[in-house]
Amino acid sequence: MDRMLAKKEFTVWITLTVVVSSVIAFTGGYMVGATTSGEDEGILLVDDYGRTIKLDKIPERIVSTAPTPTEILFAVGAGDLVVGVDEYSDYPAEVLNITKVGSYTLSTEVIISLQPDLIVSSDLVPIAQLELLEDNGIPFVVLATRSLDDVTKDIRLVGILTGHVEEANALADSLEARIEAVTEKTQAEGVVKPRVYLEYYPYWTYGPGSFGNDLIALAGGINIAENTTSEYPMVSSELVIAQDPEIIIYTIGYMTTTTAEEISLRPGWGEITAVAEGNILSMDDNLISRYGPRIVDGLEELAALLHPDLFS
Repeated sequence: MDRMLAKKEFTVWITLTVVVSSVIAFTGGYMVGATTSGEDEGILLVDDYGRTIKLDKIPERIVSTAPTPTEILFAVGAGDLVVGVDEYSDYPAEVLNITKVGSYTLSTEVIISLQPDLIVSSDLVPIAQLELLEDNGIPFVVLATRSLDDVTKDIRLVGILTGHVEEANALADSLEARIEAVTEKTQAEGVVKPRVYLEYYPYWTYGPGSFGNDLIALAGGINIAENTTSEYPMVSSELVIAQDPEIIIYTIGYMTTTTAEEISLRPGWGEITAVAEGNILSMDDNLISRYGPRIVDGLEELAALLHPDLFS
């Protein structure tokens, strides 16, 4: 989960001769557009790594090298363009039959054999591997979001990039409405926000600048690790005990076999309010660690765990 590269704002200008009408949107750090032109054909964008990418046309064969872009591509209706995915991409079910191209270590040979005209990646894949593929004539785009606002922007971006503008905008609009429905309740005046410890691997949690931190705040909680020094810190028992979380949430996924009983039996943790009161709860790791459309499912579930009285 260690993301070493800082996020840079997207600046996107897309010019497509195949688009009949202009579509321009200004949202946060993005400028996204599609228009007709007789001179500047193709797609030009700057991704989260500050790289300028020039494509001659909308991609027809895409390789996704991380679960998040895979889920976004399928969610906007571009799944038929995906010819290769990483080994951890398992949603939606259709991806299970798509050629696997590796994970953190990519199979350059397999990817080249698939003849993609674009790779869509996250910041979990080492940049050197992607640059090697670029040297072989395959451009890549990196999606490296850090907040729910960024998720919906990336969905709109991928919609334009793949020619699925209407589907992407409809999905993003729906997700934004669901986010607002949650925050109208969790951020309302008078709502008491509990102290929360969210653990995705024993003693590893979400710090400032991470999705977990953003989700806890929007779900109406206070992250006990929000003042740590990294996005994904390993914390000590002493810190957790001192912060005395009122709710402990651990995620269930391929990375951990943690249980509520194991947490409750950690030395000294019996005095923590969450443990004493039996507020040790679990969530599907994929709803927090994958920053695609399902992250909103994660927000809704987390909000219901923190404030069952608001979402009964």
